[in-house]
Amino acid sequence: MQIALYVLAGVLLLLVIQRVIIGAFRRHLMKRIQERFAGKGIRRLSLGANFFGQQSRGRGQIRGNGALVLTEDKLCFLLAAPRREYVIPLQQITGVSLPKSHLGKTILRPLLRVDFITVHGPDAIAWALADPDSWAREIEARRPKSAG
Repeated sequence: MQIALYVLAGVLLLLVIQRVIIGAFRRHLMKRIQERFAGKGIRRLSLGANFFGQQSRGRGQIRGNGALVLTEDKLCFLLAAPRREYVIPLQQITGVSLPKSHLGKTILRPLLRVDFITVHGPDAIAWALADPDSWAREIEARRPKSAG
């Protein structure tokens, strides 16, 4: 009985620590977003986007959490660690889809995949996030129709 009590206390302590860490993570991301996008017209924001990698960089990338931000003219992802930023101008987006995997990684539910053109050729990035379907619709509605 006493061991079960210690196990329960340990689990509760881990949950509290997890909540504190996630809260600090989100506060840090919000500060970065406020600094980076002040006055730039954020149209949509997710603090819980999980990065599945950039196609041109290959399969060896690890997943990472961060913030996905849609403005009037750009889709931006701020990776929390390592601190990195991906910026895709909406006029360079050639397609948006909802595959269940990207670069050999899956979570068995739809991801938001954005295909785009760079100076080096076509590329793609995918994220797991809440409601990828509505993100896809909004990006499609905002991107110039001549892009693809």
